[in-house]
Amino acid sequence: MDIAIGVEAYIGALGITALASLLLGLFVATRARGLPGGTLLAVFLVGVAAWSVSQAVPALIGPAATSFSATLIALSPLPAAAFVHLVFAFALCGTLRQVAAASYAVAAFATLTGLIFGVGAVVPWHGFPGFFVPSAVGWGVLGTAGLLSVVGHLRLAQTWREQQGQHQRQAGAVFVSSFIGLVALTGFAFPAIGIDAYPWPVLLLPFYSVALVYGILRHRFMAVNLWARRGLVWLMLVALAGGASAAIAALPLALAGRPAGLLGTWIAMAAALAIGILVLAPLKRLADRAVFPGSRISDEDVATWRDRLAEATDLPMLEKIANDLLASRLAIPDGDERPSIAVSGDTALLVGWEDAPPATRHLADRFAALVVEAARRLAAAARLVEAERERQQQARLAELGQLAATVAHDLRNPLGIVKMAATGAPPEVRAEIGEQVARMDHLVTDILDYSRAWAVKPEPMRPVELAAQAGVEVEVPEDMIIIADRRAIARVLANLIENARAMGSRVAVIGTPGARPTLDICDDGPGVPAEIADSLFRPFVSRRPGGTGLGLAIVQRIMEAHGGSVALARREGWPTCFRLTFGDAS
Repeated sequence: MDIAIGVEAYIGALGITALASLLLGLFVATRARGLPGGTLLAVFLVGVAAWSVSQAVPALIGPAATSFSATLIALSPLPAAAFVHLVFAFALCGTLRQVAAASYAVAAFATLTGLIFGVGAVVPWHGFPGFFVPSAVGWGVLGTAGLLSVVGHLRLAQTWREQQGQHQRQAGAVFVSSFIGLVALTGFAFPAIGIDAYPWPVLLLPFYSVALVYGILRHRFMAVNLWARRGLVWLMLVALAGGASAAIAALPLALAGRPAGLLGTWIAMAAALAIGILVLAPLKRLADRAVFPGSRISDEDVATWRDRLAEATDLPMLEKIANDLLASRLAIPDGDERPSIAVSGDTALLVGWEDAPPATRHLADRFAALVVEAARRLAAAARLVEAERERQQQARLAELGQLAATVAHDLRNPLGIVKMAATGAPPEVRAEIGEQVARMDHLVTDILDYSRAWAVKPEPMRPVELAAQAGVEVEVPEDMIIIADRRAIARVLANLIENARAMGSRVAVIGTPGARPTLDICDDGPGVPAEIADSLFRPFVSRRPGGTGLGLAIVQRIMEAHGGSVALARREGWPTCFRLTFGDAS
């Protein structure tokens, strides 16, 4: 290998490792500092960067770097102790405190010894302007750092072997990355132990950073969110793009040599800078698109999104379409931490987008506005459908009311004539005719009541007073108040109690106060047949023989006029209960 190229490769490998470690440390310190082990990992990464710088500077300036490099190397046991602390914390070791204390104590002693007595010097070696060679004390300091690193790796290996699932994969990923780092460090010992060869293991150091990033991202060694992990990848790609652009810009100078004279040098440097900027711009755009795809919005995108969102027929479907569209556009994987859009009413809330980069967040905001627009269209359509349904219902009720009035007029007079004509008939015939005439008159009355527009005048009242008049069991608090029309609620209770008496021997009215008070009308009859339970409140559906099938439908209309409801309810000890729910009584 040409020695000049070898020195440049050596410096480049250390420079990339230092930059990558600093970026990783910055990432962990800003994004995962509050997580267990976050601070320790950041300290360790800064230590790796410092070590890389301490070895790269001698290759640049030679023996003049002795003081600088010796100081950084003397500090190397401290990040090694942080690595041991991190590993034992990750392994959930019961002796964490004792191990950590011992590691820091040993590291502090070795560092102090190295700073006082010196750890070695920088000397020219094998064509390098300078290479650090440790002294006897330096070997002790480096041996201490190496021993601590070995302890950490042994514990990682044990965890890798003993654990299962994600924890095992995390331990394995960090073990492999750190093992690559250990192998790479052996290259720095070549001059000290007399190996007269190029320190090729040092060139493995950048792969250490790549392996560590992979461990963090692929196996989530640090539990950070999607945007933090993507930000880490972006930082690494931009750093590599910067290194590539610098290398490309320096290539002409490396091939042609340094120009003579100040002007020539300035022109060459300016040209190199311009080339670097020109190369870096497309590389950065490539990194942006690779890590944060789909952030640019066109009019065609907006039109396509509107068309897809318009396919939703309800809010759950709209939310699913919106999340699928956004995940597809931004290449967001499935998972518990997946950023999403929550649709409620005519609003759309972005969940998990706080740390997204500005361009991606802008796209999400624009998209959320389109989702809100679609949600409002759905709400407007629902209101139109409800209004049309209400209009049609009122029209049917009006028609039914006119029909009922005509039937009442055309039937009641003949029924009266029939009843009078039966006065001379035998008693049993007269009784039968009277019963059937009364039944028909009751049906006409129910039809008139069902088809009428119930105009209620709610006022505070005590339901215990109405319930007590019915002659049934009453479990209603004396001070319970409801807001209702007394005559209309009297009709409701009469209908329900009449049905209950027809079905059972025991009937009770049970009241429950509250923000929305309730009255339960219960009986001990056979219960409601399953085949009519869902259609019980429709007209002409009855659970008792001889009923008109309009009593419960009238009850429902009266309760709706009050802003309340009626429904079947379950109550311990009672086969059948109808629950009346009223509006706020406060």
